Amino acid sequence: MRSHIREALIRIVRKRNIAPGDTQAWNDITVRDVIEEADISIGTFYKYFENRADLAQTLWAEPVGRLRDDMQTSVDATADLVDKVRVLLNHYVTFALENDRLFRSAFLLVRDNAARPANPEDLSKETFYRNLCEAFRDGQKTGQFKPFDPDMMAQIFWAGIHGSLALPINLDRYKFEAPEVLSAQMIDALMELVEAKAAPGC
Repeated sequence: MRSHIREALIRIVRKRNIAPGDTQAWNDITVRDVIEEADISIGTFYKYFENRADLAQTLWAEPVGRLRDDMQTSVDATADLVDKVRVLLNHYVTFALENDRLFRSAFLLVRDNAARPANPEDLSKETFYRNLCEAFRDGQKTGQFKPFDPDMMAQIFWAGIHGSLALPINLDRYKFEAPEVLSAQMIDALMELVEAKAAPGC
């Protein structure tokens, strides 16, 4: 039934030809629209989904789950801690560039206040963030990273790499570099911020 309801939402999106990132068009889809398309009762809908936002998230949960798995596999196979951080950032960028439609609709969609979760999940539950923090902490112990708060720096890294991908899309009236160019420069800038450089002659 969850798949049946999800397919009904997909059909609505296709029928209305909703573009990725078209927040207003997404917000115009109501639970009533979905239950009519799926030919189910309102009670059936709420048996499987908390609200419209919960349903929308299922459209990207599976590919994002694969991203997490692939990211974890690559991180586990990388020994050097500086390289681990670069692997994480590059996975995020590659996912965004190779899944443009999904990235726009899932990661750039601005929810209205009513749809925001009352109790947001702790960041440490997210694979990307948790791996960044662990690499920073371990790298500080080995002297590869400068002293800083790993948790705050992980948030800065996430905000920086996401922004380098999102800004050229969200503010396309300005002549930004392409996301793939901007994100590559962002990775270098972020790494410069945290890497401990050996003193000359050492």
